[in-house]
Amino acid sequence: MSPTSPPPLPAATLPQAVFFDLDGTLADTAADLAAPINAMRVARGLPPLPLADLRPFASMGARGLIGRGLGVANTDPAFPALRDEFLARYEQAMVVHTRVFDGMHDVLALLEQRGIRWGVVSNKVERYVRRILRELGLD
Repeated sequence: MSPTSPPPLPAATLPQAVFFDLDGTLADTAADLAAPINAMRVARGLPPLPLADLRPFASMGARGLIGRGLGVANTDPAFPALRDEFLARYEQAMVVHTRVFDGMHDVLALLEQRGIRWGVVSNKVERYVRRILRELGLD
């Protein structure tokens, strides 16, 4: 066994598969999710919010970011148009700052080395997930 090889584990203790949430677990997508809401704020004469203020809402997608960034709930009649604007802006630049978290490439390589399948789950629509994974080299 080489010094970089993982120690063997009994086959009975290995999972058959491991699934990772995309946003905030496998990849840091918060900056690219915050960008459209800040662009929307600026377009409305509001100052952009710091990423630290928006990051906790990134996992809630458009609903959370529009709520935090513009103060509009998903029950508000204005929400659908804001969501459409947010998604159009996001789709134009969804993998500018998005990065795989440090160490995750090693985790994925270890899983593959041990014959464990892995996958990604997300509340994002599939076409966004596939594009992000492709651009991150994880497809």
